[in-house]
Amino acid sequence: MNSIVNDLNRALAQNLLVNVYQANQEVVYTGYVTTVTSTGIILATYDDYGVPDGAVFLALPAIDEVEFSSDDLDNMAFRIQTATDQHFTQASGLSMTFDDRRDLRRQVLSHAWVDHLVVMLVLANDDHFYEGLVTGVAADQITVQLLNKFDYTDQPQLTLTPDEIEVIEFQGQELSLQTIAAPRLRRLVHVEPVEITETDLIPGTLRQLAGKDPLVALVPEHDQDLFFVGRINTVTDDAVVMNLIDMTGLFGGYTVMRLSELHSVVLVSDYLQTMRLFSLLNQARQQGNQPVLNAERLFDPTDDQFSARLNQAATFRTIIRLKLHDGEHCLGYPSQVGGERFIFHTVEDNQLDQVGKVFKIGDVDEIAFGYLDAYLVEQQLRIEGDL
Repeated sequence: MNSIVNDLNRALAQNLLVNVYQANQEVVYTGYVTTVTSTGIILATYDDYGVPDGAVFLALPAIDEVEFSSDDLDNMAFRIQTATDQHFTQASGLSMTFDDRRDLRRQVLSHAWVDHLVVMLVLANDDHFYEGLVTGVAADQITVQLLNKFDYTDQPQLTLTPDEIEVIEFQGQELSLQTIAAPRLRRLVHVEPVEITETDLIPGTLRQLAGKDPLVALVPEHDQDLFFVGRINTVTDDAVVMNLIDMTGLFGGYTVMRLSELHSVVLVSDYLQTMRLFSLLNQARQQGNQPVLNAERLFDPTDDQFSARLNQAATFRTIIRLKLHDGEHCLGYPSQVGGERFIFHTVEDNQLDQVGKVFKIGDVDEIAFGYLDAYLVEQQLRIEGDL
């Protein structure tokens, strides 16, 4: 533990970008240490795109390792610089100040209680992530009104002791939106999900939605726990193109999926209500889409969308993500697109396969393109001269 505290103090003193690995969770936090005490730390964090993402309190026993140097940190430093240079849309970030002579955990909880902040908690010996509003802070007891953006009927009150809490995320992108949305979310009425699962009804349903405003969710056949939220852009004989929105209600690029690979279309759900509210709040705050993304693209419903997207990506050496029929996911760019086959040059750990592998167009079930992670990978490859 002493070596970890020494590492944390070094990161604080030298203002170093670090990765903090946890002892009991897979989540890795990237950011700058702002406060170190005998019981825990505050880390000002960044999301996967290099955007400031609030902060996290970590109790010292929850910390397994502090990393100062790695390829991942180099990539994150590039993304942080790009996000700054390109003026990515972001939340306000960490705005609290802390006294390193007082209990950090209690300071965070008290701030959250006074300012009505939605926080995310992780408890010792508990695999769940709890999101909610801190409604009371006493000497030996904390009460939290839980919020479930997927199911409005599931909003219990949680009572716990401060020492149970190992991790507190606060003031991040999504949590800030939930804080603004919380009064409205609590007024939204639970709806039973409405889902179209009949194979013969799915294409007609999607055609009725094409170019319209309602948010829907597409559930793929291969993984029914996964779903894509957005607006239907274009429907062809065998495919659907969707304008995606991310978890913070911002435009998240496009996906084209084969109709034959769809399990269902969700038309109504509590989560869709939540995402619509987030989207409206972004508009009201003039939080536009990320400036490097194009949310206005239209597609020709008479084109074979898989061939068209592969040809366009090959022409401009654009990074895209494929999902193949056998379940494999590949990030990279295509070349030599023919009538039935193409070569795909994968990117793994920022290393580009210059030779590539041959795939059949008919084996591609999904193509994701025009999204932020692909843009950042592409920018880094171009700057390094690999693309």
